Amino acid sequence: MHPCDPLSKLPARGYASGAFDLLHVGHVRYLQMAAAACRHLLVGVPDDEIIARVKGRLPLVPQSERRELLSALSCVSEAMAVSVPMDDTDAFAEFMSSLRINIVFIGADWAETPRWQRLGPALQVRGMEVRFLPRTIGISSTQRRNITTRLVTPP
Repeated sequence: MHPCDPLSKLPARGYASGAFDLLHVGHVRYLQMAAAACRHLLVGVPDDEIIARVKGRLPLVPQSERRELLSALSCVSEAMAVSVPMDDTDAFAEFMSSLRINIVFIGADWAETPRWQRLGPALQVRGMEVRFLPRTIGISSTQRRNITTRLVTPP
């Protein structure tokens, strides 16, 4: 890559993660924003057990299918199965280091959570930038799941 190429100024390896259960346009916009801010976007797809622990229920779409859907998006360089939970701060930060990640993207709605109050500094001390990206207002998997449940649940 030529040093004057605008892409050469971007961090080399970015990482974005999410449940991505019931993939929707908000997820796509988040990943497009992340991809525009790095040269290679690696998307972590947490295993079903991690999702169950964090959300209190298993995902509707299994990890293998969520990973396949994300791999099909042009903004995603690579989608990988992840079994290291973000709540295990040191293990997750070391996992990011082992992947040579330069910048970690996360939804802005997570910025003030205890998880990211711990994990953000743990990543930064290892030389990674943490960037919180805005969420798409009015769109969420939880909202869609609730609508679907109301449609199929008899009164």
